Amino acid sequence: MSDSSKFYEQRRWLFFVGIKALIVKNGKVLVLSSGPSELSSTRRKAAFWDLPGGKVEWGESVSDALHREVMEELGVGKGQLKTVRIFDASVSRIRTSHGIEVPLILITYLCRLRNPRARFRLTDEHASYRWVDAKTAAKLLKVKFSRQFIRMLK
Repeated sequence: MSDSSKFYEQRRWLFFVGIKALIVKNGKVLVLSSGPSELSSTRRKAAFWDLPGGKVEWGESVSDALHREVMEELGVGKGQLKTVRIFDASVSRIRTSHGIEVPLILITYLCRLRNPRARFRLTDEHASYRWVDAKTAAKLLKVKFSRQFIRMLK
């Protein structure tokens, strides 16, 4: 294997694009608490609060990824998520499962559910969910999100 091939294998992903859905209903924000599979995959010891979302997969559009992640994590039907606009975008660094640090471009969309009475079916990625006011959401999400995001949310 050539030196350039080795470098490519080690750095296959130069960056990740992550997407999150800031779902709002009646002035409340949907937050999800981490479940067993999320805790083990992030190597965190304590539970944390998050928004639905994840990484954009190879060949997938950002919009498709957002809808897929919300469908997977909340169990809502296809077409139930209405994207309003981009709420925030930031760049940070994450550590991959191989121990390599790479940049993460995180885009958060302000969203609504087409059926506000939709029932959720959570996977083991999340233990529970809550609808909370923006101030409470900011407090719960500050562990995982940028200061800029938290300021905008308040």
